[in-house]
Amino acid sequence: MQSLIVTEKAIVSGVVTGIAIVTESAIVTESGGRMRNGATSVRFGRTDSDSNSCNCLLNTPSVVFRVWRRFSSFNTTTVPVTETITDTFRTNEMNPINHRKDHDGRFYSISQSVKRQLYASGGLPKEYKELSETLNGLSIMVRKPAIELIYYLNKTNFDAPVSRYVLYGKTGAGKSLSLAHILHYGSNAGMVLVHVPWVPNWVRFPKGSTPSAVHPNMYDHPIESVEWLRHFGTQNGPLMQKLGLKTTETYTWSKREVTDAGSTLSELIDLGLNRAKYATDCVAALLCELKKAAVSKQCRVLVVIDGFNAFFSPKSRVQREDKSMVLPTEFVLTDAFLSLTRNDWTNGAIVVSVDASALPSELRNSPLPRYQLGKQGFEHLDPFVPIEVPNYDEKEFHSQIDYYVERNWLQQPKARTERGRAELSFTSGNHPYSLMKLVAPY
Repeated sequence: MQSLIVTEKAIVSGVVTGIAIVTESAIVTESGGRMRNGATSVRFGRTDSDSNSCNCLLNTPSVVFRVWRRFSSFNTTTVPVTETITDTFRTNEMNPINHRKDHDGRFYSISQSVKRQLYASGGLPKEYKELSETLNGLSIMVRKPAIELIYYLNKTNFDAPVSRYVLYGKTGAGKSLSLAHILHYGSNAGMVLVHVPWVPNWVRFPKGSTPSAVHPNMYDHPIESVEWLRHFGTQNGPLMQKLGLKTTETYTWSKREVTDAGSTLSELIDLGLNRAKYATDCVAALLCELKKAAVSKQCRVLVVIDGFNAFFSPKSRVQREDKSMVLPTEFVLTDAFLSLTRNDWTNGAIVVSVDASALPSELRNSPLPRYQLGKQGFEHLDPFVPIEVPNYDEKEFHSQIDYYVERNWLQQPKARTERGRAELSFTSGNHPYSLMKLVAPY
């Protein structure tokens, strides 16, 4: 029988019936003629003699599916079928201020603009940040510790002395990501962010330290101070311009360089950025001015510090000229941030984390705040609200696996089965960092 080639219009009108074949590559028709490469052809049978060949071709599911996919949009008489896929591990609530228990165990996406503003210079664990870039999007799981903290912050009486919250838990349980979640909350709430991404960087890996010209027997961190001022400016730039905060006293840096009372805090920041020699003292002055501005209700301040217990570490890698060790409590930066974390001011909140990895290896026996802070650190923060960041519960574990599968990071088919997930749960112990390393393809 001679093949009949018809157009899409003929198909839609229903003039002929009995689809025989569709292909998007070169095909050979029944009469032996070869179609051009890339063409789409459809042959219809009209006689009983063709019924066998038609049935054979129609029994191929991929053929029928391609026919429907290729031509269904042309059929105006067909009622469109809409399929809605609901991701149970995601939430559409992108504003952390509104996160509640209903969002527990679900991921929310963070835009690239927010990521650049809040986390460009720190705030996300290095491996997690690299993973988010690989997966082409930053998402953070809404977990119970952050929900609890957001609830407290929403109910806070800011006329009272600042409340202090301490996140604690095993290393790799997700404290830094919970702090990242709270940073986003503070930004959306219009609070001035005072954020230290990881205190141990100043203690164990200093880029340079010099004796302070202002504070006897204390040491500056010029490079780290410049980096922190830049980080502060990136996180709070638009808000600082809107608030227009000004200095309340005159700061004399040298005979020629003076920051007069009434200067904007942006001028103070610019001085530290341009003159690294004075950067550490600029940080101390900035924190002091922010406390005063908060008390006078010119702004509301959220202090977020990761690895806070490193301020009280018994060791550092900073040495004096005689090779003796400089303790972290002898840093000007330490003194400035410890002053800010006292509860002698109002209209703000303080959220810190303590982590075993912030201390020397011999001081990692317990993740509890009393052990991690030591007597001096504990007395400094007391009273505070402790919030544990535990391993994943069952719901959080399955949400994390679903996220890895959805992003094609975890492609093993067994990860979709209960048995495969049970194996991952057992092997990782539901520990977030261990699970991330376990499913990594390298």
